[in-house]
Amino acid sequence: MEVVLTDECWKHVAAHHPEMREFKGLVLDTIQRPDAIYRGKRDPTRRIYKKNYFEVAGVGNSLDLLVFVGDADRYVATAYFCAYSVRMLGVLIWPSN
Repeated sequence: MEVVLTDECWKHVAAHHPEMREFKGLVLDTIQRPDAIYRGKRDPTRRIYKKNYFEVAGVGNSLDLLVFVGDADRYVATAYFCAYSVRMLGVLIWPSN
């Protein structure tokens, strides 16, 4: 599935999650090479691209980057880092078991 990240989408992400401003490259990397893709638990019309990053900006902890993408329009809705992402992830759709 092709994912769209326009400048307008990125402005929305950065406005709601200002800590993400310097991590656009990691968002693109997560879209292109995710560890897994899930159907959204709270919103099944979205896919969640997940990738683990071991060190982000000197935090020293392992964090998951979650990128939420609409199924219908394929636009990035939001993206943020999360320490315990398993609570919001729905059904694993890629890779399949």
